[in-house]
Amino acid sequence: MSWLLQHLPVLPVVVPLVAGAALLLLRDRRRRVRFAVVLTSMLVQLCVAVSLLVLTTGTIPDLWSEGIAVYRVGGWPAPFGIVLVVDRLSALMLLLSATVALTSAVYAAAHWDYPGQPFHSLMQFLAMGVNGAFLTGDVFNLFVFFEILLAASYGLVLRGLGSRRVKTGLNYIAVNLASSSLFLMGVALIYGVTGTL
Repeated sequence: MSWLLQHLPVLPVVVPLVAGAALLLLRDRRRRVRFAVVLTSMLVQLCVAVSLLVLTTGTIPDLWSEGIAVYRVGGWPAPFGIVLVVDRLSALMLLLSATVALTSAVYAAAHWDYPGQPFHSLMQFLAMGVNGAFLTGDVFNLFVFFEILLAASYGLVLRGLGSRRVKTGLNYIAVNLASSSLFLMGVALIYGVTGTL
């Protein structure tokens, strides 16, 4: 098995993380470079999603048993480390997410990329959270990836001017914080009853 195929399941999380961080470091004057980073990241995510979907169909039978891949980040076993699981449904959801993200990024480059506002980096972090939520192998890391995508969505919702937008955005944040607390309590109860996540 090649090195790239072995680490393919982690790329939907790593690629937008690196692209989002790189976009934060690039100045506003370098719009073409910024858009090139965005477009490259989104295209890589789309290609990885297509590759994962093809690999889960069993076209390479010796690669993943039953078309399911389990990737242990850092090589740590499941209770201690992050485990990413790729099956056909998660690969299909990654493909759908990458398609929507690519079309949104192309549209947003023409209409929403204002100087001084980190729209594209927030979109990359949002894509990272969504991809991680589709790939995670346990409930606690699902909560972590939800929080990552929600933090990015807070920045996107509050982006812009106007008191009505800010008021509505704050309502959105308050509802999400309350639901995140309930989610975390549910995770704690599941762990208390079953002893595993």
